[in-house]
Amino acid sequence: MTDPCALLRAVLDEFLPLDDQRAFALRVFTAYYARSLTDPALAAVFLAAEQPLERLVADIIGVAEATGATAPGIDRAHEADLLVSGAIGLGLDVLHERRFLADVRRVLDYHLARIFPAGAAERAEAG
Repeated sequence: MTDPCALLRAVLDEFLPLDDQRAFALRVFTAYYARSLTDPALAAVFLAAEQPLERLVADIIGVAEATGATAPGIDRAHEADLLVSGAIGLGLDVLHERRFLADVRRVLDYHLARIFPAGAAERAEAG
């Protein structure tokens, strides 16, 4: 993909329960996370200091930032932290039927539009 915003949207979609496989993966992730709160050995493996997902998202934002496609003054590491944790948390809300998937996607699109203002205008024209 040559559009960093579209690539980032695709990455975030992987955290949402869009199908049975992703819903199952989110449940497994949540189960291991919950268990890691009381199991130090699992926490050491599961909650390693590295944050590859956040780093991937930050790198995608960084590529866009280098081309001038992002809003000025954003902090890509903070944006990545918010997007990854937000997508996972909102995905859990969908699993619990607390939120609708369409609403969650609008929330993520809102945050992506803050990061990629030009891409938001293009998506609005296309949509």
